[in-house]
Amino acid sequence: MNTIAVQGAALPPATRNRDTAAERRATLFLLGPAMTFLALLSIWPFAYLIYASFTSYQLAIPIPIEWVGIDNFTRMMSNPRFWRSLGITVIFALVAVPLQIVAGLGMALLLNGVTRGREVYASLFLIPMMVAPIVVGFSWNLFLNPIYGPLNSFLKAIGLNPPAWAQSPEWALPTLVVVDTWQWTPFVMIVLLAGLNSIPQRVYEAARVDGSTRWQTFVNIVLPMLFPYMMVAFVLRFIDSFRVFDIIYILTRGGPGTATQNLAYYTYDMGFGRFEFSIAGALSIIQLVLLTVGTMAILGFAKRRDKGPISDAPLPPTVFNAAAQSAMGAKP
Repeated sequence: MNTIAVQGAALPPATRNRDTAAERRATLFLLGPAMTFLALLSIWPFAYLIYASFTSYQLAIPIPIEWVGIDNFTRMMSNPRFWRSLGITVIFALVAVPLQIVAGLGMALLLNGVTRGREVYASLFLIPMMVAPIVVGFSWNLFLNPIYGPLNSFLKAIGLNPPAWAQSPEWALPTLVVVDTWQWTPFVMIVLLAGLNSIPQRVYEAARVDGSTRWQTFVNIVLPMLFPYMMVAFVLRFIDSFRVFDIIYILTRGGPGTATQNLAYYTYDMGFGRFEFSIAGALSIIQLVLLTVGTMAILGFAKRRDKGPISDAPLPPTVFNAAAQSAMGAKP
């Protein structure tokens, strides 16, 4: 008697159970090494960091490790140096990140208008981002050297009196902003260029049919459609701006004084300069909480904007707006 297999027919329960058990074993076999590696290098150190932040763990003085509760956190909250480092970190993020968004948008618009050799230009613009941060720091340290640096030599040659950029209390932090912007603006450019390439060509054609100028098309259509990409770039750069360490270590060492000492450098100084690992752990936890709250606030703002009355309001039924709504997945 011939057996005919019917497509879609249910397998017997025993066969299904054997297949499910085999899939589980295969999944554990494939993911087991990766999960073990992740647990050893990420989860366990993070758990120990949390534990150390509530103890008196330090290497400078050989004393027994004791549980101190939240004393490390209260010490930081009452320390003016912590608040100064936090202020420098926030100022750096609020200046550098918007500057990178604006510069990256301009570079993306320029590249989007190039028809020949776009890949070559994009590759050249990406060079700063591909260089290691420590190499960037050393390169800018040579470039900004107040004695034999090419920048100050040029400014002196034309009759100006340039400052010692990285050694000046007034210019050290702006110098770090410029260096960070130079290195990471190409990342923002790539993200926004992907957003520009995702806008259908029919949107621009419909705008021209309606008599829209380039500025009106950019403000009313391009910017709103780029907003999700801008938020992705902003969040990623906001997180990275809190973790800037390499260029500070190479260019200023947190100085002059504490003029450029952000939270990351302050944590390094407490952990590897003074060997107070419990304080460094508490600073790391505080920084993690601040980053989480800040990121959630930014994403909440983006979500409210998407659900706001402006985005929900219907557009006039023109050819231009119909094409825009169609591109954004809405009904005209």
